[in-house]
Amino acid sequence: MAALLVLLLPLLQDPAPRYEPTWESLATRPTPDWFEDARFGIFIHWGVYSVPAFCDPSTYSEWYRWWLDTNAHGGLERRFHEQNYGADFAYEDFAPKFRAELWDPDEWAEIFRRAGARYVVLTSKHHDGFALWPSAEASAARGFPWNAAEVGPHRDLVGELTEAVRAAGLRMGLYYSVLEWHNPIFDRDLEEYVRKVMFPQMKDIVRRYRPDVFWCDGEWERPAEVWHSTEFLAWLYNEAPNRDAVVANDRWGRGLRGRCGDFATTEYGRGPDGRTIGDRPWEECRGIGHSFAFNRAEGYDIYLEREECVRLLLDLASRGGNLLLDIGPTADGRIPLIMVDRLLAMGRWLDVNGESVYGTRRSPFRSMPWGAATTRGDTLYLHLYEWPKDGWFQVPGLLNTVRRATLLHDPERRPLPLVPATGAEGPRIDLRGFHPFFAASVVALELDGPPRVDERIRPDADGVVRLRPEQAELTGPELRVETVQEDGRAVPNLGWWSSTEATAAWEFVLPASDTGYRFEILYGCAPCQEGGRLHWRLESAGGASADLEVEIEQATGSWQSYRWLPVMDLGPTAAEDSWRLVLQAAEIQDQALMNIREIRVSRVP
Repeated sequence: MAALLVLLLPLLQDPAPRYEPTWESLATRPTPDWFEDARFGIFIHWGVYSVPAFCDPSTYSEWYRWWLDTNAHGGLERRFHEQNYGADFAYEDFAPKFRAELWDPDEWAEIFRRAGARYVVLTSKHHDGFALWPSAEASAARGFPWNAAEVGPHRDLVGELTEAVRAAGLRMGLYYSVLEWHNPIFDRDLEEYVRKVMFPQMKDIVRRYRPDVFWCDGEWERPAEVWHSTEFLAWLYNEAPNRDAVVANDRWGRGLRGRCGDFATTEYGRGPDGRTIGDRPWEECRGIGHSFAFNRAEGYDIYLEREECVRLLLDLASRGGNLLLDIGPTADGRIPLIMVDRLLAMGRWLDVNGESVYGTRRSPFRSMPWGAATTRGDTLYLHLYEWPKDGWFQVPGLLNTVRRATLLHDPERRPLPLVPATGAEGPRIDLRGFHPFFAASVVALELDGPPRVDERIRPDADGVVRLRPEQAELTGPELRVETVQEDGRAVPNLGWWSSTEATAAWEFVLPASDTGYRFEILYGCAPCQEGGRLHWRLESAGGASADLEVEIEQATGSWQSYRWLPVMDLGPTAAEDSWRLVLQAAEIQDQALMNIREIRVSRVP
């Protein structure tokens, strides 16, 4: 009888769920936990475009063929091409020069392991259609060898790297572009391309290599129906050899980013405003330099510094996101040493402080003047970018009782002296006698339960309240937080203020002040857009209020050129109070009211 039960048990258990090729059905699939726990992955753009490895430093060199076709950037890439390769040298002629003669996949995998990455995503095929695995469809569609097994390296690059990465204990993923330039079938009949090239290739790499991440791209010009996206995703979730582990991104049709898939994707801070798809994870991808593929025209200053790489990871983890940090190898198979240096610096930091990143969830704080924060259960990890000058560190807004505080880089993990919280002031932690760690020092707080936080924005160490775009509560159409790259950093601003229905609001605390407070806006306004009016409404829990209109009298040169605009002074305050500031456009001249980088509330001298 017992033997019979053993045989029948698999039949009695609930069968694996089946997903239908509809967005409603696909949305019911839970994202495997491993992805959000991993937090850090390596992106690799490597292919035929790695031979010229050149483009305007403002853009991506993997688009080299497109820049040639369109004579982009004032003809920069076209002139470079003709001067160095000749006017008759076709893009296809780069393929034999893409030889990967110095490539060692085990060395790459070891670098990724030492970097602290938990997964890797390789471009199996970019928009030029060149396949890094023995794809019969890639060559058949064009009528000449167009995969790495038949021309150039004469190796299965996808297969060899997949084996090496998994041997190093990491998960392996694959990028695939549904868009193809100069593919005769693609140009002639998209339905035929999907059936004869795209679907066979996508299913081939899933069956051969069992990627843990299927990272689709190139979808933006056409709706999902053209790509038959729901059909493929249903197949992936139902039939993939590793269907319980595989995750797919959100790039499956025009306008769908942030609305489908197992995780959302942003790129250099651009993309969906939401941090998650409902309760699903998200991932930011960007290069250590600016281009994803190697660009020989990039100078040293374009590359992120070691410290910036670490803090980028921490910033994303604190907001519940993953970092997919890209490297661009050379055509002969080497990872540029500046990229290796940055990766190994991240690995050294993670060797000591990794518990504050892996398996954690987003910060409970809306404002983090000290740096960033993550949580795991009843433990709160605080990432201090700047060491407190007097050695004391306060956690404003934390309401929990702290049972124990330690520094992760202290080998002995000695308990730190602390002064318990007084209301929303938060506990004070004594760091005297210790020294900061590279890039960010991590204080681990063991709490009496899950973190409980008063999210009102409080003054920083200088006594200044800084109301930032990412802290705002936004309502209405268009108005959003966007980011701009400055010195390798994604700097947020409040932009697209093109509707008088949209509002932005902040809640903050002002301590008592004998002199009162001054309110100023750091704003940007393009030429000919000045003259708009901003409705400014300020109210306190104690009953004080101010209601006025602010005219944007001067343009600043561009939307991303900023200057300070004094708005109002608030008289002396006798006691600490909670305040709410609501901004709404009263009149817009043409495109938008203005961009806001920051609102500063400081004591009147």
